[in-house]
Amino acid sequence: MSRNTFRNTVLGIGATAAALALGYFGVQQLGRNNMFTIAAAVGGAGAISYAVQKPNQPEAPTAPIKTQRRRNKS
Repeated sequence: MSRNTFRNTVLGIGATAAALALGYFGVQQLGRNNMFTIAAAVGGAGAISYAVQKPNQPEAPTAPIKTQRRRNKS
């Protein structure tokens, strides 16, 4: 696993835990309907940001590239 993948995984787990805690305490303070509205807005923003991101990795070739081995003639 590369360093970036590990970092993104840890950040994703931390963000999920923070979102759950914020939702739990937010419902107690703001009420259920307000938290549903906030959750829908954040989810929509996440979907939009996911849709407009460009992929970081180049596309994989469609067919594998074969290489020839050199053989020693004896």
